[in-house]
Amino acid sequence: MGRLYRYNVLRMLRTRADMFWTLLFPIIMATLFYVTFGSSQIENMKTIPVAVVEGGNRIFETFLDALDGETLRLQRMEAQEAQEALENGAVTGIFYSGEEPSLMVAGTQINESILEMLLNGYLQNQGLAETVGKEHPLGVLGTARAMPEQTDYIEEVNSGGSTQDSALDSFFSLVAMTCLFGALIGVESALKLRADQSALASRRSVTPTHRIGLIVSEMTAVFTIQFVNICLLLLYLHFGLGIGMGRRWPLLLPVCALGTLCGVAAGFFLGGTRLKEGMKIGIVIAGTLFLCFLSGMMYSGMKAEVEQFAPIVNRINPAALIADAFYSVSVYENSYRYGRSLSLLAAITLFLTAAAYLRMRRERYDSI
Repeated sequence: MGRLYRYNVLRMLRTRADMFWTLLFPIIMATLFYVTFGSSQIENMKTIPVAVVEGGNRIFETFLDALDGETLRLQRMEAQEAQEALENGAVTGIFYSGEEPSLMVAGTQINESILEMLLNGYLQNQGLAETVGKEHPLGVLGTARAMPEQTDYIEEVNSGGSTQDSALDSFFSLVAMTCLFGALIGVESALKLRADQSALASRRSVTPTHRIGLIVSEMTAVFTIQFVNICLLLLYLHFGLGIGMGRRWPLLLPVCALGTLCGVAAGFFLGGTRLKEGMKIGIVIAGTLFLCFLSGMMYSGMKAEVEQFAPIVNRINPAALIADAFYSVSVYENSYRYGRSLSLLAAITLFLTAAAYLRMRRERYDSI
């Protein structure tokens, strides 16, 4: 078994077409994604662009100035200019510095929530100062000194300590695509086990080696190569492109392992059918790209729209489950979503693995 496994690994590494599609192609795609929109969007999310319409409240303006450059990127504008900037997406929100400070936003995303939190924090402190001034006049000075310290507790991170960026949809779906592209090598390996479709398989079918041993050695070799390719892609995304994977990145390895096994099993199942080789490869590529499209690789909001109108599709789409698990670890740190995605992916993988084994374990030929 060990020798078969080693020879299978060496044979697959020498197949240039498979190595291109499963390793070089995802790296090229990741680089193109980064050049197209990744670098600009991820860097711009470090500060939140906001407009300030001055209205004479110097205390509130001083509070905002303390956040300028770290959490906010302030731009002082007239009311009409600020309104146009908000409508055009140049700023995330507008702070009105009147006697009663106010905020105007055009969305309900994480950045808008941060701006609302800042305003609410300021208003609470203002109310506290007024209460202290009325009831304990001697404590006003201490309260005034404590208020600026509130800005020290504001750190621009989300619940997972990573950037909430729509560009991550494309990168996480790209990882999912690479996992599922293991089906390409799986199809090629399955053909090496079908005596009616490969000369090598004809010779292997008459050897004394048990067929289960041949199947297991092939699947294990394919899984090993593809899992290593996934790890290399993750290293390139993190260290080469600076795409954050969160503080709990080891939790991504089970996701990648299950995703890889899912792709390999699908490839073995499809390779065991009597379709022509070209049609099998075409089904793998077209099917994988379609699933990744639904998970947000080509259009970042696609997964959210599918979740809104047909959530069951996201529950049975391996690409969406892989991307969602990555989000749960790298962005949200949501254990429930991570566990749900991992459980559903494991169920799909187990089903495909069983189907591939049943398809491949016994073959009988009247003639070859």
